[in-house]
Amino acid sequence: MKHQLSPDRLSRRLLHTCFTASIILMAGNAAVASDATTAEIQARTSETPSPNPVYMPGGSDADLPKPNHPPIEQIPPMPMPDASNTSKVFVDQGPGNPVFYDSRTGVQTIGDSPDPKRLELMPSQGGGYEGALTPSTGEGLQNDQPGDIQPYGFSSMTKISNYTDHPWRMNVKLVMRFEDTGGASHWYVCSGTMRDAEVVQTAGHCVYDRDNDYGWARDIYVYPAYDGDGDAYGYGLTGTMASWTGWTNNGDWNYDVGAVVITRAVGMLTGWFGWSVGGDCATETARTWYNVSYPSESCGQPGLHNGKDMYFWWGSFDSCPDTNRLQIDTTGGCFDALWGGQSGSGAYYINNNNRYVGAVASTSNRSTIGRYTRTFQAWVDYVNNTTIPTVARTADFDIQALATRLDDANLVSGDTTTGLKHTATNATNGTSASATRSFRVYLSTNDNISSFDTLLSTQYYSWAFSAMQNTNINMVNVTIPLDTPTGDYWLGVIYDDGSDADDSNNDTDGWDAAKIHVTQRQTFLDVPTSFWAWLEIEKLVAAGITGGCDASNYCPGAQVSRAQMAIFLERGMNGGSYTPPPATGTMFSDVPISHWAGAWIEKLADDGITGGCAAGLYCPDNIVNRAEMAIFLLRSEHGAGYTPPAPTGTMFADVPATHWAAAWIEQLASEGITGGCGGGNYCPDADVNRDQMAVFLSKTFDL
Repeated sequence: MKHQLSPDRLSRRLLHTCFTASIILMAGNAAVASDATTAEIQARTSETPSPNPVYMPGGSDADLPKPNHPPIEQIPPMPMPDASNTSKVFVDQGPGNPVFYDSRTGVQTIGDSPDPKRLELMPSQGGGYEGALTPSTGEGLQNDQPGDIQPYGFSSMTKISNYTDHPWRMNVKLVMRFEDTGGASHWYVCSGTMRDAEVVQTAGHCVYDRDNDYGWARDIYVYPAYDGDGDAYGYGLTGTMASWTGWTNNGDWNYDVGAVVITRAVGMLTGWFGWSVGGDCATETARTWYNVSYPSESCGQPGLHNGKDMYFWWGSFDSCPDTNRLQIDTTGGCFDALWGGQSGSGAYYINNNNRYVGAVASTSNRSTIGRYTRTFQAWVDYVNNTTIPTVARTADFDIQALATRLDDANLVSGDTTTGLKHTATNATNGTSASATRSFRVYLSTNDNISSFDTLLSTQYYSWAFSAMQNTNINMVNVTIPLDTPTGDYWLGVIYDDGSDADDSNNDTDGWDAAKIHVTQRQTFLDVPTSFWAWLEIEKLVAAGITGGCDASNYCPGAQVSRAQMAIFLERGMNGGSYTPPPATGTMFSDVPISHWAGAWIEKLADDGITGGCAAGLYCPDNIVNRAEMAIFLLRSEHGAGYTPPAPTGTMFADVPATHWAAAWIEQLASEGITGGCGGGNYCPDADVNRDQMAVFLSKTFDL
C-alpha cells in the first residue's frame, strides 16, 4: 500500500547518509535543498495492444485500509501550556542538540552539537515551492492593506473556504498517537506547514510530549489542506520525526520545534514554505506576518474551533520574550487569541511573492498572550542538511504515482474520459537517464488500485527525470466499459515494477485515485439495462452501426430485412462512419437508384458478400432467416472467397449435413457466435429479429 513505508525503503532512508552535492544551493548562511520543478509530457498507448477490457464486478482486491485513528473532530488538541509558567521539569541547560526518532525501531539518535554561531540570530531565508497543481495567491492582503497598517497585534481570525488554493494548501493538520507506559493510545491534534515534499514543520510539543511523560509520538498522520473529511489531498503517515534536545530533554520553550517525515510526496502537489531565520527584535516586530491553523480547543461558542475549519490571521508581533520567542498581545475570544490545535502552525512573511516560515505557534494563556518559537539557524541547518536529504529525499531515484485526475468525473458507461492525467513525481535527490516508463490504467470498485481491477489501457512515455521533479502526464483517455453498472468507481495507474528504487509507491491509491460516478448507459426507451440483449445493442450504438428504429427506440422485436442487413454488415466491416459510393440502380432490378438502401446493397454485392436472392434480384424487403444470416456473417468476417469446413450434421438436430447451409451454420457455432435456438436446435428457417441481430453482429465483429 503506497501510504506505508516499506521495510526496504525505510532501511534505505535510515542508512543512506550521503546525497548529491550538485543539488544543494547556498542561501544566506545556510545550505538549503533545491526547489522542485514541474514538466508536462504526453503519454502514448502501448504498441502491444492490451486485451479487450472486461469489467470485473466486485474485483478480487480488498478495500484500502482507513487511517487507524478516531474521527478527527473527536480528537482533542495537543495541550498548549501557558509558557509564563515554568515547565514541571524545565532545566536551563542551553539549546542542546538535534534529535531524530524512528518510531518503528524505537531508536533515538542525537546529532552533533551545532556551531555556537548557528544558534545566534543570523538573518537568512530560502527554499519554497508552489506545487505542481495550479497556484493562486490566497492572502489577498499585501496589495490592499491600508497604507498605515497597525504596527502591533494581529487581526481577528478569518475562516478559509478555498482550502486547496495556494498558499492555504501548504498548511496541514496533524493527528498524533502517543502511548503511556501501559501501552494505551492517546490521540491529539496539532497544525503544521509543509517544509519539503515529504517533510512537515511543527512544534516540538506536537511530536514529543512532556506534560504526560508520553515521550515521542508513535504515529502521526498528516492531512494537507484538511477540509473536514480528509479528501483535499489525502494524507501521509510518518514513523520518523525530529526535534531539539533543548525541548525534549530540557523543556525549554525557546526550542519548541519539530519536524515530521511522511511516506508520500504530497508536498510536490501542494508546494511548501521557504524557511527563515530572523534578525533582531526590531526587525521581526516590524514585519507583517501571516498564520494559518486549525483551532480545536473549545472557546465557549458551540460550532467554533471544531478542528476541521482552517483559520487565517495576520499582523505584527508585539515583543520578543526570552531568547528565541515572538509574542502577540491578544485580546481574548474565539478569533483573537491563540488556542489549542493551533500548536505547530507556521508564522510566515512574504518577500518578493515568496513565503518564509520564521516561527511556529507554541504557547498561550488563551487571553492576553500568544507565543511562537523562532526557527533558529541550527535547526534550519539540521532540517536542510540532514532531515531532508538523508531521511526524506535520499539519493535513490524513485517515481511516486500521484493525483490521477480528469475533466469530468460523471460518466456514462461507454464514455471516453477527457483530460485524463496523473503526476509522476521524483521527490528524491536522485536522477534517471531517459527511459521508457510504462504504466497501466485501471478501473476499480474501490480506491485500492491493483492488478485485480479492470485493465483499461497500457501506456508509456520516455523521460529523463531530474532531482525533485514533477512530471504531469497527459494520458491517453480511456473508455469506461459498457457493462459497468451504475455506481462509484476509481481510475488509477500502476507503474511497472522495476521502474525505480521502490515499487511500493508505484500505484495511485487512496486520494491519488480519481473517484468517478458511472451511470449505466440506456440509449433506447424500449431497451432497459435489464433487457437480455441490452449490452450487445449498446455496443452496436457505440460502434455507430445503428441509431435505432427512431430517435428514442430500437424496436428489438422487429424483424431484420435484407436491406437493413446490408447496412448492418457494411458498417460492421468498415466502421460506423462509413458511407458507400452512390448507387447506380443497375445491379438489381428490384433495387432502383432511388431505393433508400440502394448504395449499401450494391456495396454488399460488390464486396462479394451476396449475389442476391435470385437472378438479377436482391429481395430487399424479404426477412433474413437464421440460415441466411450464417452466410452473411461469415462472409463479412472472413471475406467473399471464404468456404467453411464440411459439415458433420451432428451439431444441431434440425441441421443435417445435407442442409444447404449446414457448413455455414456449424462454423458459426464453432466460432462461438451462436449456440442455437435452444433444445439442441438451430432453427434455420426462423426469422431474425433486431435484438438477435445485435448479438450476432457484436460477436462477429468483436465489438
